Amino acid sequence: MRRTEQHDGMVVSDRMIAGFSRIGLVAAFMLIAAFALAGLPPSAHAQGNNTPIPLVTIAPPTLVPPPPSPEPTALPADSALARIKNRVGSNNKPTVIVGIPYNIMPFAHITDTGAVEGFEADIARAIVEDWGADVQWQQVTSANAMQLLLSGQIDFLIGKQMVTRNVQSEIEFSTPYFANRQVALALVDAPQQNITDLGGQTVGVVIGSRSEEALTTWVEANGQQVNVNRYPMLDDAIRALADKQIVALVGDRWELDQRVGGGKVGGIKLLGGAFRIEPYGIAIIRHDDSMRTLIERTLQRLTKSDRLNQIYDRWFNKNDLLPEDKLLPRVWLKLEADQRGLDAFANNIFRPDQSIIERIKSGQPLRVAGLGSPVLPSGAQSPLEGFSRAMIEEMARRWGATVNYLPDSYGHEVDLLASGQADIGVGLPATWDTVDRIDYAGIYAQSGYRMMARVGSSVQSFAAFSEGRREIGVFADDPNGFAIATALVKSVYPDFVEGNLKEIRLGSEQDAIDAVFNNNVRVFFGDAFRLIPIASANTAKVYLTDTLYDARPIGFGLPRNDTDFRELIDVTLQEMVKDGTYQQLFTQTFNVGNPLAVVQWPGTPTMFGIKTTK
Repeated sequence: MRRTEQHDGMVVSDRMIAGFSRIGLVAAFMLIAAFALAGLPPSAHAQGNNTPIPLVTIAPPTLVPPPPSPEPTALPADSALARIKNRVGSNNKPTVIVGIPYNIMPFAHITDTGAVEGFEADIARAIVEDWGADVQWQQVTSANAMQLLLSGQIDFLIGKQMVTRNVQSEIEFSTPYFANRQVALALVDAPQQNITDLGGQTVGVVIGSRSEEALTTWVEANGQQVNVNRYPMLDDAIRALADKQIVALVGDRWELDQRVGGGKVGGIKLLGGAFRIEPYGIAIIRHDDSMRTLIERTLQRLTKSDRLNQIYDRWFNKNDLLPEDKLLPRVWLKLEADQRGLDAFANNIFRPDQSIIERIKSGQPLRVAGLGSPVLPSGAQSPLEGFSRAMIEEMARRWGATVNYLPDSYGHEVDLLASGQADIGVGLPATWDTVDRIDYAGIYAQSGYRMMARVGSSVQSFAAFSEGRREIGVFADDPNGFAIATALVKSVYPDFVEGNLKEIRLGSEQDAIDAVFNNNVRVFFGDAFRLIPIASANTAKVYLTDTLYDARPIGFGLPRNDTDFRELIDVTLQEMVKDGTYQQLFTQTFNVGNPLAVVQWPGTPTMFGIKTTK
């Protein structure tokens, strides 16, 4: 028997609210569409003044079987940037041709007036604007997008481009800036609460969709037995859910959200969990170093200027988006100093003669630079030294490689990598003044400042400085610490008078411990790597707060534009996070703060014939 409910226009059940509070999915109102599509009589439809649900189906490009890979093409000798520079309009601005789908709300769509709008359209527009160029949109579909990119008819590709490990070797991706989810919807009275409760049940998916692929992979990985009904269109799957032919509908979180329109009726809940997280990035021709560098620089500029946040706020309700799905690229050092225009970037594509991948596969030792840092003034070793050693040894073990630590290489990593004398550098701050010489990958740590307080104190952040004592201790040899601390206090209390803070300069780590414990300063503020060893040795006297201030990314350095090796490093770090090894090493080393969040790319753990798992 068909289940029907009567609802007043704006009445939503408490049960429905509880079921959706975690994500606030607008697709809770999908039942309206299901009833309309199922052709129920008017008496069975929800009553009130709800927005009508459009019955026109616009099939998203992911709902068809993927097209065959394009015929292999000769690798281009020139960057897409060369075309952009030569494509100058009447206003003397270069033109960037951006490939983008026109029917994937809220990421990209074409309006009634012919304008291209959407979350990713805004990102593309901001990138081109940052380059001082004009944008020309080129519609793409799943059937032609790759060929248009590989043939040079578009300069970069954006619009739900999933960053995966299983891509053809002709392309690469930018840093991801958004995480999508493949989720499951069920009727609100269904007993299932999580996707793990779907074992032995019948679920529906659209044939050839990413949702079907995600479900298949998840079932295999988790040993679940699920009966799958496959439907040619999303409308058919919606009908099946309304008719209780299936227990749950597996679909793209934002396609489901957009499909149901603005109705406000309960009856459906979002199950907990996701079958797959899908990071979105920008696709470019593989090895196009100039384009990759320009795109990465602009994405970081958009993060630092807060414009990327503004674009998020324009297209997504804050209550609908999980915090972990909002991916803001990490900002490297000296970003603001890099003011180069398009003309300063090379037109040709630089490719290394040999990837480090080939050295690993041939059994040659991995030449590692960057260890051997000087001891801290306290006599202790920086915790980054031990952490970097543990990280590279674990990676090399997984790759089946031996490690050769280059002597006296600390401080000379960039020169050694650029000259071909080293294969990988560890513990390197990612910085923009070296991007023409080396690449960075696998950001695994952050330097910065931490706050040290007396045991028994309630201080956890600079919010504590609204009242009470305001002495801040800093190292005498740190010229920036007090200025950074002052700026942080003012960020919490804009009207705070700087003169109310008192700087206490201390000469040694022991002086810092004594000053905090004896209440000569309220807190001490200093380099995190310098404070961690002394705080660990004095746990009865002091503690470090969890927040890392003025965070600066630290990762691996590698030879310039060795794309294969860069991806191997990134995927290996992802696998170390997936199996918990990274978190274990981080906690054992630092014992404060949280391990870095690492975006997982879907796909195989074996890269270029090299294993990345335990």
